[in-house]
Amino acid sequence: MNTPPTLLALAIGIALVAPLHAAESTDAAHDTPTTLNALQVIATPRGAAVAPTQVVGPNRYVINATDLDSMVSGNNGLSMLKNVPGASYTATDGLGLDISATSLFVRGFRMNEMGITFEGVPLNDNGFLSLTGTSVVNVGVPDGIGSITVSPGGAPVSVFSSSVNGGSLEYRLRDLQDSPSLRIKQGVGSNNTRVTTVSGQSGQLGEHGPKLLVDLQRVSADKYQGAGTQKFLRGDLKAQQDVAWGDFTVFLSDSKAAVWGYNNISFDMIRKLGWKADSFYPDYAWAYYVASPENAEKSCGAYTCGELSELIPYDTGQVTRDRVASINHRFQITPALSGNVQLYNANSHTQATLTDPTVPSPNGAPFSEQVQTPHLNRLGGMFNLQFETGAHTLTTGFWQEKSKAAAKTEWYQQPLLGQGKPLKATGPYDVYGPAFQTDNASNWVTRSRQFYLHDNYAVTDTLVLGLGFKAVDFTTTGGGIGDSAERPVFGTLRAKSNFLPHVSLYWSPTERTDAFIDLVNTMNGYRVAQRGNIGYTASAWTISDQKEFDRVAGTLRPEKNWNLTVGASHRFDRLTVTGDVFYNDIRNRLLSAAIGTQFAQINTVRLMPKMHVIGADLGITADLTDHLQFYQGIALARSYYDSDFVVGDTVYPIKGNAQPGYPQLSLVSDLSAHFGDWRFGVTSTSYLRQPFTYENDIRVPTFWQVNAYTAYTLGPDSLLPGLELRLDVSNLFNRNNIGTATIAGSSFSGDYQTLQRSAPRQVMFSTSMSF
Repeated sequence: MNTPPTLLALAIGIALVAPLHAAESTDAAHDTPTTLNALQVIATPRGAAVAPTQVVGPNRYVINATDLDSMVSGNNGLSMLKNVPGASYTATDGLGLDISATSLFVRGFRMNEMGITFEGVPLNDNGFLSLTGTSVVNVGVPDGIGSITVSPGGAPVSVFSSSVNGGSLEYRLRDLQDSPSLRIKQGVGSNNTRVTTVSGQSGQLGEHGPKLLVDLQRVSADKYQGAGTQKFLRGDLKAQQDVAWGDFTVFLSDSKAAVWGYNNISFDMIRKLGWKADSFYPDYAWAYYVASPENAEKSCGAYTCGELSELIPYDTGQVTRDRVASINHRFQITPALSGNVQLYNANSHTQATLTDPTVPSPNGAPFSEQVQTPHLNRLGGMFNLQFETGAHTLTTGFWQEKSKAAAKTEWYQQPLLGQGKPLKATGPYDVYGPAFQTDNASNWVTRSRQFYLHDNYAVTDTLVLGLGFKAVDFTTTGGGIGDSAERPVFGTLRAKSNFLPHVSLYWSPTERTDAFIDLVNTMNGYRVAQRGNIGYTASAWTISDQKEFDRVAGTLRPEKNWNLTVGASHRFDRLTVTGDVFYNDIRNRLLSAAIGTQFAQINTVRLMPKMHVIGADLGITADLTDHLQFYQGIALARSYYDSDFVVGDTVYPIKGNAQPGYPQLSLVSDLSAHFGDWRFGVTSTSYLRQPFTYENDIRVPTFWQVNAYTAYTLGPDSLLPGLELRLDVSNLFNRNNIGTATIAGSSFSGDYQTLQRSAPRQVMFSTSMSF
């Protein structure tokens, strides 16, 4: 595939807006002085050129919902990170509803290696089938998110998480308002997509009553290839009651998804079966024929039937239910001393399904329905204090969480051909009786603790020195249960450090310039995954033999990372330039190489003593005219391993190679325009030089996607003032792109069934009205 022109979006956007006449020009906003204090240095409010990610501290950026006009309603919370320096986001379906096929990397760290919070609640491991955390895709209503504070590379010591070894993402809903409001949005689009969103605020209830915010969203769509539906219902509530010394805030989130998935593919499958090599559903008779043992050597097109049955299942999907609840109390003891205390509970329940031809049903049907069922309950709390004295702002806090997780794989009987309806990927699964086989039943208990202390010292009016550290203790005990000889491994792993320092300098020599140096040391807990888990999570508990686990456990060390970032931002009259360079020194990373099929994946787990990531990011935002703004983002990142991967007597030569799944070059071009009541936007996103395997012998073809939108808001003299009409087109050129490239992990070398394509051209028309 050819490398795309990076400024193509600019040409398209100019072609879109050229025929239009400019409305009355508006004066550019003037710069206002930077306000510095010892707690947080807020960058100068932008003039005309507003960058999509605005610097608010050392290696710290903020994304505001008002700056994300290109977002399609119904998209997930991870997709909002597209313009973050060094970030790459992909998904298989158009709105990122299937968490198994949604991927985010930021500076070489996958989303499950970052510290992610939502309304202050730690989400921990965000990976698919996580046994220690909750996916941000399933928390809150993305349309209701007001801001995301991003620290790409090294998380602040105040971010609580057991999985943070890279940066952090801190999500917040919109601020509560004093006046009531209501917004209703309805979208219809390709593949029978329907997105209904209702957001409301109560305003101040009575003279001293609470304020409430509620978001509800229902998403439904047909798959764009094959058959099956994707349904998502999610909602959140935020209520705040002011008191004389502070306030109390309650946050609730609930989501339920029933998603028919897309089949994993390989490069060989793309060559032989084309881009539409999806599951057989709803053709049960053909799937039955292909999987029947007597037809194994017969031809089924490009493959024998036996080969094809192990590549394409009858169906696949997932059902998820995620609930989060928290209560937070902010208090002001004295003008100089304040803090907060927060308690939370989070529950996740997943049923991930795949029709398995390697395990026939007891009645003689050639396959059964394999269902992986992780359950997770987390209970935690945190306490933070802030004290201001002279030029110092001291902050300290403590977090503790206990999580209980369970997982197993069950197989349910499918009917004989012509003797009943087949099971659905989204259940129920016990139509023809309870599970006839159970494997890999496991339980885990994880205890997480973190303490931090930090001082922001205003050395001068323009220079702030940050000094701090955190202490962490993450202990997980568990694994296989029962007395079976095939029981999964069991054991305890503990990651503990009493001193992980964080040092930074933030300098604002003028009202238009900010510069910083940020050095941080992080450590995460050991990752937990079920044996036989299909995914990219590297976990010692996926080792198949107890003796091997005991041997490996004695050699394991917690993964630690040093991240150094040097960056600056300067605001000209009509131009903002933001750039940084970074270096990550990663120690003791656990690698997991995958072999086998998607029905019985085998993970080879080994420790990589050292690896490194070095890179640079550049963002340029320009007001070309009073009505036309252009953004160009460029991110370079090169990771490399310091040694080979050794398994017994076999040496896999990966020394000097880059980690699979993460592009070494990312390009984002965005052109937006406004003319009176009209708005237009075009975004071009490219990911290049993306290794597919540990040995880097195969690369993923260049990902290139162009999205565009047009919106019109009825004016005050119209029949329905404020009504917005909007048209979004994703993948404008209908390009065949590989989306997520490491769904089932990565192999040492060669082809592997771990790819999924991204959505073809999708069109959505939406209307919204605010009251």
